[in-house]
Amino acid sequence: MLFAIVLVTLLPLFQACVPTQTITTTTTPCCAMLSQTTLPKRNPSSSTFEQCSILRRLSSTCPVDGIIFCDAAPDTNPARMQIEVFNAAGGVVRTYTNTGNTLAATVYCRNGVWTARVSSTGTDQFVPITSVSCAQDGSTGADKGYVIGSATN
Repeated sequence: MLFAIVLVTLLPLFQACVPTQTITTTTTPCCAMLSQTTLPKRNPSSSTFEQCSILRRLSSTCPVDGIIFCDAAPDTNPARMQIEVFNAAGGVVRTYTNTGNTLAATVYCRNGVWTARVSSTGTDQFVPITSVSCAQDGSTGADKGYVIGSATN
């Protein structure tokens, strides 16, 4: 019985609020989705590349990265495809080149700004970018020849 009286007497002391630790969370700023506005197309730095190629951009909502695609114009059979990303001053930040009819490059969102990964002395750096070029060179048109059933009187 004495235990019950002591418990009832001490109970209000333990019903007080206990301070808790405040947890602060930070939200990483999002980049705008890749589009003609956020990463506009511009001419390549070299005039030897042709502008008939097709530029596409892919990213998600609140993206952490995105992909730039450069596709050859239909029936042009280029020797090389090239993507260049540029900074705000118009300087080339990085060039991606390959053979074939399509080329893809990954870009990254860092602190709300689109960037390209550039490696120097073994260390990756993320340099802000503001525009992109998509081009091809060495194009040769297709020769469709005679198509059976296409003759006219």
